[in-house]
Amino acid sequence: MSTQSLGRDVIRFSLLGLGALVLVYAPLMFDPLVRHDDFPALLGTKEMAYVKALDEGRWLNYWWQFRPYLWPAPVSFALYLVACAVFAASTALILFGRDAPGWYRGYFTLFVVLSIPTFKISFWFNTLLPGAWVIALFALAVVFLRHRIALTLMLIAVPLSFMAYTTYPFLLLTLLLLSHKAPQTYESMVTTLFVFFVSLVLAVVSVYSLNYLYHGVFGIPIAEWRAPTEAKTLDDLVVNLGKLKRFLMMTVRQFGGGTAGTGAVLLLFFGGAWVCLFRWQRFTAIAVLAAALAGLAPLFAKTLMSGVLVPVRAYGWIWILIGFTFTAATLHMAKTPGRWASIARITIMYVLLIKLILFGRATYLQIPEWQKTTRDLAASIPEGTSAIHIYGEFLGLNGARSAGIQFSRGLQLRLAYLTGAEVFICHKQPEDCEKETPPFDPRDWTHVPVVESRGEVSFLLLPSPPVGP
Repeated sequence: MSTQSLGRDVIRFSLLGLGALVLVYAPLMFDPLVRHDDFPALLGTKEMAYVKALDEGRWLNYWWQFRPYLWPAPVSFALYLVACAVFAASTALILFGRDAPGWYRGYFTLFVVLSIPTFKISFWFNTLLPGAWVIALFALAVVFLRHRIALTLMLIAVPLSFMAYTTYPFLLLTLLLLSHKAPQTYESMVTTLFVFFVSLVLAVVSVYSLNYLYHGVFGIPIAEWRAPTEAKTLDDLVVNLGKLKRFLMMTVRQFGGGTAGTGAVLLLFFGGAWVCLFRWQRFTAIAVLAAALAGLAPLFAKTLMSGVLVPVRAYGWIWILIGFTFTAATLHMAKTPGRWASIARITIMYVLLIKLILFGRATYLQIPEWQKTTRDLAASIPEGTSAIHIYGEFLGLNGARSAGIQFSRGLQLRLAYLTGAEVFICHKQPEDCEKETPPFDPRDWTHVPVVESRGEVSFLLLPSPPVGP
């Protein structure tokens, strides 16, 4: 297998994945949604990233704030989507090689690039851009390099990816455990797991050391906003077990696109496909189980001991394992054509279609309203405005709820990005607003935003949030 032909496959499947992403995110390509805690990476402010380096070990993201050039959100979004496409294409080639028919490799590329965790995490693209390229470049290395060299690279890639997002290393482990280049022996599997955990220990020690050097804390303290409940007694452990149970139910619902029944059916199909794979390709099925448990065990242990839940967007490697098991089982069935092979192909295409509908509903119908509302607000602010004082609740604006805007900072930083002015939420920052008296009663009711200006200061009165059904 020549390097040139592998390169062509990477390009071909990357373009397929990128085309799917552009189709899904088309309404947002030139004005992507930026979450409130992703704005610091976009605007180059370092305070929040410095805190997250302590609370979550995100040192790579903090160093990213020091890049010499800042650019608009669409540039970061495009670069992030390219990284996702390259990772998905490389994953398909790593797991299935070039022996599998192109249809299956193309399908798996789409399954990975359109994963539910990937979609949910994509709106932090400014912060995660360096981490996304770390895992994409590692995946490319696994495609082109020998297995032993790729295994050694984990000693570098795992710490770097850990400093971008805590569960990124499990993506790297999945690639090497299921790589078609890896020797199909349990000794090789154990070696891969050993190198991975050594790399993970190196990552944790590196973060602990950086935290001690810069913050005076040897460890990763849990932020108060996560509402930790440390298990000191058996009762505490029971409480955290209840949290874990509720979280697992929520995860099943989100994997099903918001419906618990659909999520349960998806996991049932996965279980059935894994049992079939265990019968046909036992080593591969055990590798899937090892990759799942290697990541889930420490995360569940963390939840039981601290009460902190890991969001669904962190489980990208689990979605890859689900898709791989579906595809591998279907590929095996295709070798003996019949009714079950057709049913399997229809099933996996149905899963892909459901995801396209789910994501399209958000990007075409739910999020654009907020983007348009805030663009219109920014356009109504006169040129030369240096400060904007906002009165009222951001949830009164059209699209705030459907776009999942959680805090007033989402509006504050969005307007700061669009206008270049300093923005104050007056009921949260009264000391910054008390020097200026607004030209309206801040308690007035309005059904549309009201903008008044005085000199270089603009005053914005927001509609009241809708009440009732």
